[in-house]
Amino acid sequence: MATYQAINACTWRNGSWIAGVTDYVRQGVYAPANNYENVGAMLFDLTSIRNTYANYYPTSASIRLVRIAAGDWGSARTITLYAGNAYGLPSPSSGTSISGSRPTKVTSGYSYTVSAGQGTKDIAISTALIDSIGSGASNCLFMDASSSTLNYMGFRARDDLSQIVLTINWAIRTTACSAPTSCSLSATLSEDNVTLSWSGASGGTNNAISSYEIQYSDSADNLNWGSWTALTTVTTTATSGSLSVAPPSTRGNYRRFRVRTRGTAGASYYSGWRVSSNSVRRNTVPSPPTTVTATPINYSDEIITLTWSGASGSTSAIKGYQIASRTSTDNSTWSSWNVLTILALSASGGSYNPNVSRVPGTYTQFGVWTIDNLDVYSSEKISNSIYCDITACGAPTACSVSSTLAEGNVTLSWSGASNGAGNTITSYEIQYSDSADNSTWGAWTALTITVTSTTSGSVVVSPPTTRGYYRRYRVRTRGTAGESFYSDWTISSNTVRRNTLPIPPTSFTATPSIYETNTVTLMWSGTIPGTSAIKQYVIQQATSADGINWSVYEALTTIISSATSGTHQVNASPVPGMYTRYRISVTDTLDAVSSHVVSNTVKKNSPPAAPIIVSPMTGKSTYNTTPRFMITTGTEPDGQTQIVEVKIDSGEWVNSVDNPERFSTSGYLGNGVSTVYQAEPLAVGNHTVTFRCLDSDIESASTEVVRTFTILPPPFETITANETVVKAAHIQTLRTALNIVLSYYNLSPVIWSEEIIAGRTTVKKWPSHITEIRKAIDTIITVVNGFDSSAAFDIPPVTWLPIGTGRPKADVMQQIHDLILML
Repeated sequence: MATYQAINACTWRNGSWIAGVTDYVRQGVYAPANNYENVGAMLFDLTSIRNTYANYYPTSASIRLVRIAAGDWGSARTITLYAGNAYGLPSPSSGTSISGSRPTKVTSGYSYTVSAGQGTKDIAISTALIDSIGSGASNCLFMDASSSTLNYMGFRARDDLSQIVLTINWAIRTTACSAPTSCSLSATLSEDNVTLSWSGASGGTNNAISSYEIQYSDSADNLNWGSWTALTTVTTTATSGSLSVAPPSTRGNYRRFRVRTRGTAGASYYSGWRVSSNSVRRNTVPSPPTTVTATPINYSDEIITLTWSGASGSTSAIKGYQIASRTSTDNSTWSSWNVLTILALSASGGSYNPNVSRVPGTYTQFGVWTIDNLDVYSSEKISNSIYCDITACGAPTACSVSSTLAEGNVTLSWSGASNGAGNTITSYEIQYSDSADNSTWGAWTALTITVTSTTSGSVVVSPPTTRGYYRRYRVRTRGTAGESFYSDWTISSNTVRRNTLPIPPTSFTATPSIYETNTVTLMWSGTIPGTSAIKQYVIQQATSADGINWSVYEALTTIISSATSGTHQVNASPVPGMYTRYRISVTDTLDAVSSHVVSNTVKKNSPPAAPIIVSPMTGKSTYNTTPRFMITTGTEPDGQTQIVEVKIDSGEWVNSVDNPERFSTSGYLGNGVSTVYQAEPLAVGNHTVTFRCLDSDIESASTEVVRTFTILPPPFETITANETVVKAAHIQTLRTALNIVLSYYNLSPVIWSEEIIAGRTTVKKWPSHITEIRKAIDTIITVVNGFDSSAAFDIPPVTWLPIGTGRPKADVMQQIHDLILML
């Protein structure tokens, strides 16, 4: 069941749709309104109804209307409904009357009683009204009582379209299956079964495909056909199918077929018949030649020629001929036919050179059969007889070696030899001859005799022993009749040359000579092919820990290439300090291998040893805000020079090449070279300095050496001449500061000769204490200035001020203060 609410409704009166007069739909004549007739049209969703109608039919229908107080609404009255067409209705939202034609009737009118009173009225209506709309004949339902005043009624409409509802109960349709749209045979002329194919069939509504029924009809002329005969039923639910079917049993007759679709709804809903668009004809037999002739009539080793003519096809064209022979010793009693060949030939005649018996005293006849395109054979046509006498053996017609360039043995093959008449093959004699230029040949030399009775053969032979030379061969056939009836010699149509070796590359290099990543590039050039093209290169490698004692070569890679030069990347040893060398050989297409060429040696890079740091000692302190770092390079195992790098705290690396001003000995340094790095001014406090060395070529880094140190603030009290009295505490501060600096430079602290105690140490000994302090300073200066060969960051020579007697003077103390702060 489906319901359809009206999508528009309006009353027509006197040539207009009166949306401006009333919202209601009316029928009949309202006398006070000039006795004009009213017609009420109701439109529904046509698309939905018609889409459903395509596969379903209405079993019942009703319409719901809401009666209003119009006419004699208190009494039951008759409504007359039509299905028809109305055009030009105002839109449901419009309140304007517009001109329009009265709805036209498509169906007869159907009258129904509407009960008295206002309100909802459910009216069962004829399904013929729905059929008219569903089929597309009508676009609406309308009520029309013509000139009746008695049946004048009105119903709610435009003011509320939901109060006009059409209800339809639908049932699915059952329709016939459709016949195939295409039906044809795979061939129109046949000797055997052909394929009948059909497609484009379809099931009906409520009627799925269940099978196909096939019949056939025969004809002698493809025009006048016999009655249809049942053939078979093919069970399938597919919309297409095929069946192997036979042509007529009578040669030359035609057969056509027809197919119809059968469905699950039964015979009443089978499709119509679809007749095949073509027919198949049963092939007819071709005619044999009218004449067949064999020549010469008497032969020994001559070529036999068989000729024929007068053959013809029938319904199928000539495709070819079967040739057969039979033999006899008396020209009367014959052997069975022996098929010699099937010739592909469409002409009505032809010729053929058959192989025949070479046994003296043998008669031979030939039979020829015509074959048509459908492989139907005619009867045979027999030739005249021919007769064989004794003859010499026939020499091979072909003789060649399997390769014209070889490193090893090749195969000498021959074929086309023949028995003589009364002279059966027993063996073949083989000889050879050599040449330096493939032009001037040496004498023939006996090689071997191969025993066989066949007409062809082969033997394994070798090329010349001298590389670059050529060798040819000759063969003759030997038979039972003896040497007088041996064949002539057949010389090989080609020669075999002994391969010459390729010349290995004239240049073979490995780069880089010192590598960091394990990839080495091998490059070679100058290869010269021998007589055979280049097939591949074989590369091997050997390793050494010292560059002197080498491992045996081991296979590394094979490179398929015919070029005379090339490059290839290989993975070298990952072991630091390991030497590797390579060798290369060339293989030609005959797998001959050249001598080897050895590359230069490459070495896996070894990073430098960590530098030796004399100062600062980790955890020690200095008072110098531009401290010196005393560095000695370690050993670079590969013999490269080194770059010294220094990084303070989280700053940038500073190196001896790019920042020579910061190093006493700068640039690229050798092994065990000392240099002093003087830092830019640093803040008082704790610092970290990191040292490393890089090798010059690869710039691989040594192990980093990290030292922490502290820059202390000056510990000295200002001593003013003639004001400050030098006391024991001043001397003690100097001693402490000096031992701190000595530790910074990895020097032993001074064991002072005498403890200074305030109020107890006598003034007369103070000059000796100052001298002792000066000696300690001299020790540091000597170590620093003697550390390297450069004076760039040396401490300037000191000219000590006179000490005098008693307490040291202010200038003596200040000189010591200044020196300690710059150590």
